Amino acid sequence: MNITKAIVSRFTTHKGKKTDRRMWLNIIIKFVGKVAVTLILLGLAYVILYPVIFCLSQAFRDPMDMYDATVIYLPRHFTLENFQRAWDFLNYPVILMNTINVSLWPTLLQLASCALAGYGFARFKFPGKGILFGLVILTLIVPPQTIAVPMFTNFRYFDPFWVFSGLNAIGVMPNPYIDITDTLWSFILPALFASGLRSGLFIFVYRQFFRGFPKELEEAAYIDGCGAFKTFLRILVPNAAPAFTTVFLFSLVWYWNDYFTVPLFLPRTDVMSNSLSNMWKMMTNTGGPYADVDDLLVYPIYRAGILLYILPLLILFLILQRKFTESIERSGIVG
Repeated sequence: MNITKAIVSRFTTHKGKKTDRRMWLNIIIKFVGKVAVTLILLGLAYVILYPVIFCLSQAFRDPMDMYDATVIYLPRHFTLENFQRAWDFLNYPVILMNTINVSLWPTLLQLASCALAGYGFARFKFPGKGILFGLVILTLIVPPQTIAVPMFTNFRYFDPFWVFSGLNAIGVMPNPYIDITDTLWSFILPALFASGLRSGLFIFVYRQFFRGFPKELEEAAYIDGCGAFKTFLRILVPNAAPAFTTVFLFSLVWYWNDYFTVPLFLPRTDVMSNSLSNMWKMMTNTGGPYADVDDLLVYPIYRAGILLYILPLLILFLILQRKFTESIERSGIVG
């Protein structure tokens, strides 16, 4: 009996030590895991934020600090003159309003048209639904450059359903078409019919969001006498703020950064993407204000122009960050 108690007591003690070792091992593993994740996130944050940090470092420098090897990140002589020069050179108020005008209206139209398309794919059954949605996804991998010429030709000789040709035939119109290039209509019409920049992605985001929405709320609205469109406006739209926020940000950023479509359809409109891309050449080419100046003295002005370019988008993202993150999690477009 004493031998049995001794064996049990020894086993229990050994088991307790083993449990303590496992506990401490788990604590160490969790600590190491958290440290590793923190280091990875810090590394990613540095890689992503380094261009912004670099621009901030140079934009606030006096030009003579560019020749000082001891100045790495913090300027020795802090100045705002670079921003003033970039502001004047870019004619910032004018190109800012032009960019907002070109970006905001198509974005708002895509916000509504893609929401209707996404709701239709999420809730209704109709012949060819799978094929149509496959074509929508296919637009994500088709570069806009491949359809640039047909789109330009269509807008240059715009004649929907041969309406203008018929009016021309009866003598009402002098031409059988109208030219809507170099007008905002070349951006408004595609966005109105959910075929603007990256519309396929936005339809997918809305579809994923509406598929996760409880059907019971819609069924209750149907019982109360609401139709499909009224249910969409009264029930889904008020609860889809995160999805609308995400689409708004993505669409606005893509229109804001577009440097291919805007020169094609609005060649006489100066927007920020094109002005910034041409800023260096215009400053340093022959006849420019800094043609005979060392490039190191021009860099601070150019970096200030970059910061002025991203500042409106940065402020907008900081304001809408919470809803943007929520929609990314609910729509399931990550991973």
